[in-house]
Amino acid sequence: MLRFAAAVVYLVCYGASATAQRLAVTNPLDVARTEEIVDLPLNEVLRHVHAKEADQIVVVDDATKQRQPSQTYSTTGAAPDRFLILVKVAANATLHLMFQHDAHPAPLEPLVFGREATERKDDFAWENQLVAYRIYGPALQATGEIASGIDVWSKRVPNFVIDTFYQRDAEGQRTKNKALSYHKDNGQGLDSYEVGPSRGCGGTAVFADGKLFVSKNYATLKQLSTGPIRFSFEVTYAPWDGNGVEVTETKRITLDAGSRLNRIDSTYTFAGGQTIDAAAGLAVHKGGDPEQLQDGRVLSVWDTPQDPTAGRIATGMVSLDDHQSTIAAGHALMIFAVKSGQAFHYAAGSGWSKADMPTQQAWDDYLKLYLLQQQNPLQVHWGK
Repeated sequence: MLRFAAAVVYLVCYGASATAQRLAVTNPLDVARTEEIVDLPLNEVLRHVHAKEADQIVVVDDATKQRQPSQTYSTTGAAPDRFLILVKVAANATLHLMFQHDAHPAPLEPLVFGREATERKDDFAWENQLVAYRIYGPALQATGEIASGIDVWSKRVPNFVIDTFYQRDAEGQRTKNKALSYHKDNGQGLDSYEVGPSRGCGGTAVFADGKLFVSKNYATLKQLSTGPIRFSFEVTYAPWDGNGVEVTETKRITLDAGSRLNRIDSTYTFAGGQTIDAAAGLAVHKGGDPEQLQDGRVLSVWDTPQDPTAGRIATGMVSLDDHQSTIAAGHALMIFAVKSGQAFHYAAGSGWSKADMPTQQAWDDYLKLYLLQQQNPLQVHWGK
């Protein structure tokens, strides 16, 4: 199965014994890659750079001498096994990077952030400089509110808003001042996306007989990476009835700096050797306009917020995995035929008409460009 990744890279070395501290990153497209992560095997980097400690490696643009954001990352939740670099590469251009040793490198500015919001039940919220999202856990479920979709917070500022949104909302409740609610736009943005029992922006379900069979709120959560350029966590969902089949789910969600889309890897587990239809969905609220683009590899919804003065909320999904796309059960859906333990992969995210996504066409263009970049990865070459 074709894996979905932010930047799958091709490693071409000049001979088996080649060693170097220089990396060339080439963009094969005639459009610029504004911010994208180069994802390298950590052992490959250590071998080429002649380093023992990854946290003492600093990456520099050879032309500008500017340091490039980087971090180590674990795909397993154990020891790091990948080395990530955030790059910008012009159209049909090559970026030359140099690797340097620094025993005490200065901390990098965090470009991603997330945390459990214990002050608001056990919401889990995460963001980068462009977008913010949250999901709901067992404490909220205990109140009777079942919501296993993904919520969207709209923002127009590059600074992180999670802490200020929660602080302001709590103060508004304490003082009975509705103007402080995070459902009101204070210039930074607001929460005006209604999740309810829907799949929200990229939640999952079993799809059968034209209906969605959904889990309750997440049961357990494990944070895998906190940045500075990649935020990743994993949630599990307790067994639920998927139209006569008891199903459990493990879902990994990854948000990179510079991207509006979460990469989501979902695995359903169930008894027997049959195949079930697993769906990833975008809610379509009243007045929302769903579209299927690029032969169904892209789904786009120009959606309506709860507050009609809040413009339009754009949601979208992209996948390279085999699937069928449809509009059904109040959602734009991608349907993946999977066996137990077989993961499916897609990306889901959002934009806002009152920020930098003013029209549905602008949002569609963003999603189509994202797909094009996945189909044409950055190419990397080690050299002397």
